[in-house]
Amino acid sequence: MSKPKFNERRIEILIRKSFPKAKIKKYEQFSTGLVSPTFKVKITAPNRILVVKLGKLKNKKKIHQNNKILNYLNKSHIPAPKVILENIFDRKFITIMEYSPGNVASKTYGKGNQVLRRKILCNAGKNLRKIHTLKIPPFWIHQHHEIKHQKEWKKWTRLRIDKYLGFFREKLAEYYSFIDINLNEFWNVLKNEKIDFVPLHWDYHLSNLNVNKKGGITGIFDFDNAMKGHSLGDIGQTAYWIRFKVNDSKNFESFLKGYKRQFTKKEMKLIKGYFLLHLLAVSRTIWFKQNRLGWIIDEHKLILDEFRRKGF
Repeated sequence: MSKPKFNERRIEILIRKSFPKAKIKKYEQFSTGLVSPTFKVKITAPNRILVVKLGKLKNKKKIHQNNKILNYLNKSHIPAPKVILENIFDRKFITIMEYSPGNVASKTYGKGNQVLRRKILCNAGKNLRKIHTLKIPPFWIHQHHEIKHQKEWKKWTRLRIDKYLGFFREKLAEYYSFIDINLNEFWNVLKNEKIDFVPLHWDYHLSNLNVNKKGGITGIFDFDNAMKGHSLGDIGQTAYWIRFKVNDSKNFESFLKGYKRQFTKKEMKLIKGYFLLHLLAVSRTIWFKQNRLGWIIDEHKLILDEFRRKGF
């Protein structure tokens, strides 16, 4: 199916619902937003920059929830863009929001020196902590895995462990014993632990953040997978993405320091377990659904080999 296209005249009509005299001066598509094309739009009267996101109607519920979360964070003084308007127009679900300055954190990180990289990760940790300390609003609900409390989270996590172990035993048996040992250690800690049950981003990585030149976070995006659960689950996912996307696990410590001063040995075991769980989840999804991404499985094998040699 074709992606929604930017219709300048009709988008201008929508913008005028909030800015009656506005005219579009210029627009350009961001390099991100591949599923829902996203555009940087300069307007006059008033002179400002907006972001316009075009979504398919079948994704309306998910996008609407994401927009509510963005506004909730914005009101809570967390750097998420304010959603100005959402509307169904021209058979598209259109979102108009404020522009978050800066650049995508993953690009800035890739070009930055070690000092800047550590600042980015430290600030990313601080902002995830802010999200985790918020009161959970009623609309912070996952589309498929709605978890209501600690007991349900542990039950769901146990089901994930069993499912992913079964997959690795069948498809990647050479890693099964290593993963089985580590996930059993993880579960033996988790099952008896009182957990911080918080609002999770559940896809918190550098491609979903904007930063300024000094490494400050200027925007947090893409809450399509947002759910409730264990705070350390978000951190474990971030650890995975830092290793997978920028191959810089040694700087993960800066993220942890930004999140809070010190983690216990138990907490680090749990973060390691969630790291592994996410790697297994991605591996399983790719194996059964996206053969063209088989190179990710190969990269995961390298990560697991490294894990066995050096530890987490």
